[in-house]
Amino acid sequence: MNNRRDIKDLSTRGIRLFVREHSETFTIYIFLLIIAITGAILSPDFLKSQNLINVLLQAVALGLVSIGQTIVIISGGLDLSVGATISMVAVYSSGLMHGQSGAGVIIPVLLLTTGMALVVGFLNSQLISKLKITPFIATLATGSMVQGVVLMYTKRPKGLVSPEWKYFAEGTIGPIPVAVIFFIVVLGVTYFILSKTILGRYIYATGGNENASRLSGIRTDRVMIFVYVFSSFMAALSALFLISRMGIGDPQVGGLNYQRYDLESIAAVLVGGTVLGGGVGSVIGTFAGVIILTLLNNIFNLASVSTFYQWCIKGAIIIGAVAIYKVQEK
Repeated sequence: MNNRRDIKDLSTRGIRLFVREHSETFTIYIFLLIIAITGAILSPDFLKSQNLINVLLQAVALGLVSIGQTIVIISGGLDLSVGATISMVAVYSSGLMHGQSGAGVIIPVLLLTTGMALVVGFLNSQLISKLKITPFIATLATGSMVQGVVLMYTKRPKGLVSPEWKYFAEGTIGPIPVAVIFFIVVLGVTYFILSKTILGRYIYATGGNENASRLSGIRTDRVMIFVYVFSSFMAALSALFLISRMGIGDPQVGGLNYQRYDLESIAAVLVGGTVLGGGVGSVIGTFAGVIILTLLNNIFNLASVSTFYQWCIKGAIIIGAVAIYKVQEK
């Protein structure tokens, strides 16, 4: 009898400990549920399967770049160059494809433009780890340079995506878009890296205390190379999805006149419970943050809310979510 009671007490304490350790994640998913219920009340079209699939498809571009931003912020950094990197990959990919068909065109273009993005990430890591430039300044500067390179190449939408590449955004497996499945797979792989590998532990340790991590034998410079190159790679994937959906590359798609993917990705990461300064966070929370921001846009459009009110409401919700986390920390 006593053994059963002891086992029950241990399991209860284990559940409480799990809930306490993942309180931010539980909070954000409760927040997501509230927003979904609100959307269902405000618009009868919200719960239609086509609308929900459309929400998931809209979340792919922001979701991919936010995964990379999550790893950077967990490591104690920040990446403001992702918007410009998206624009660069988008215009060069569509410009080089030029509507031509065949793997002989698509594969070299994808390798070249993705490689260009990786160079941006590597440059960011070297500026931060070798020259000790603050991540905010380093990535803002590289983003400015990259956007300049983009606008020197073209100031207007250019090129045409190969017909086969449109399958990335338009293809489906059953009722589920291929892009959504791809996003979920990338999310799962990143979660595994962060939670189940030595590299993941090194990333958290570097974000928690870089100096202590270095003194304990962790090659923090290599960690920086990985996180910033990975972030640029995710930005490249986001760009490749966007041109697949749009059919053309736009030099401003990364943020000049459209959705600011640099700032929006940071917002999604913070709403998801990852803390600026490093050492705390997860891509599971980021996923909820991305869906929340995408749902808000969808609800606002269905309810015909003015753009100006949308900005105000989204800003208030972001502040509210971060404030809740601060209260929980105390």
